[in-house]
Amino acid sequence: MYEGFPGGLKFSAVNWEKSDASPLPGDEGTFTPQGFLLEEPTIAFPWRDSAPDRFYGAEEPSANPILNAPLQEASGGTIYFETTDTDSIEAVFSAMGVRPESKDYIVFAASSPNPVESRYVDQIKFVSHGALRSLFKVDDDRIPPEQTLTLRQALTEFVIEQDAKWNEPGRPFSSRLSGAAGGDGDWAKEALAFGFHVENSFWEIYRIWSRAWLVTK
Repeated sequence: MYEGFPGGLKFSAVNWEKSDASPLPGDEGTFTPQGFLLEEPTIAFPWRDSAPDRFYGAEEPSANPILNAPLQEASGGTIYFETTDTDSIEAVFSAMGVRPESKDYIVFAASSPNPVESRYVDQIKFVSHGALRSLFKVDDDRIPPEQTLTLRQALTEFVIEQDAKWNEPGRPFSSRLSGAAGGDGDWAKEALAFGFHVENSFWEIYRIWSRAWLVTK
C-alpha cells in the first residue's frame, strides 16, 4: 500500500478515530485552515464548501494569486514544483515556515483512484501532535509516538521515492503516468511534478503530493 512513500514513516489509517471522531484528522477531503472561530463546533470543512463567513479572515479560493494569499498567515500557501534536488526543496519549505526538525506529528497516506479528477497521484497529510490535542481533542494516550524521521526528511524522501516510483530512467515521459492528467500519449504527455500546501502554519498541518502535468508539442 505504501509503495512510493518514505519507508521510515509510521502511517496511521485515514479513518483513524479519536474519542468523538468528527471530523477525522486524516480525512483527505477536509481542510483545517488558520482563522477558524473557536466557538464553532466544526474546525475542518470541505474546501469547495468552505462557508467563509464562519471563519475570520477566511476567503473563498481564487484564481488570483494575490487574493489567494493566506490572510491569517505571514507565510505559507501552496507551491508547485518539479525539482527533486533536496537542497532546493528544503529551502522552499524553510521559506514557507515549516519547522524542519519536528518529529511530533502523525501522517496519513492516500493514493488517488482518479488522478485526472483529484489532480494528485499520491499524497501525505501531516498533522502535529499539538493539533491533535488542541483541535481534534485527542487524548494523550491515543497519540502515537514520535516519528523516527524529521519533517524535513519525510518531505524530501517522499519526493525521492515518488521519483523512483513514477519516473523511468532515461525517458523524459513515463508510461507509468500515462493518462494521469488526461494526456493522449502523443500531443500531450504526462511528466511528474509535486505540490506542497501549508494547511495551517500555527498548528503545523501540511500536505505534500505528487501530480502529473501535461507536456504538449
